[in-house]
Amino acid sequence: MIHGRIIDARATVPVVFRLPGQPDFSLNFVVDTAFNGYLTLPIQAVSAMNLLLHSSAPIKLADGSESLTAIHLATVMWDGVEKIVSVLASGYKPLLGVAMMEGYHLGIDFADNGLVSLEKIIS
Repeated sequence: MIHGRIIDARATVPVVFRLPGQPDFSLNFVVDTAFNGYLTLPIQAVSAMNLLLHSSAPIKLADGSESLTAIHLATVMWDGVEKIVSVLASGYKPLLGVAMMEGYHLGIDFADNGLVSLEKIIS
């Protein structure tokens, strides 16, 4: 199970990154159920982490406009499992999309410092 918190009225969960030659580190990501990808990070963060460029693709933004965005690959620890996921270099805030939450139940207690949980769905 993955646990997060409501921070500044936003549901957040930590994602642990595993970069070559560096200790693992965690960043809080805002849960974004309108984003169907895995993760987004600001361009500066992607550059500082030296993430591998995978491709680029047009994306449709919330305001309806389109933009060409670089897609990078990152290794993360997700619920105790190492995964390689795509990271869009976009925006100003780390976002966690529904592709990352596939196969999980999302629970959110909307209160100051409320609990956010992602529990693997057992079928």
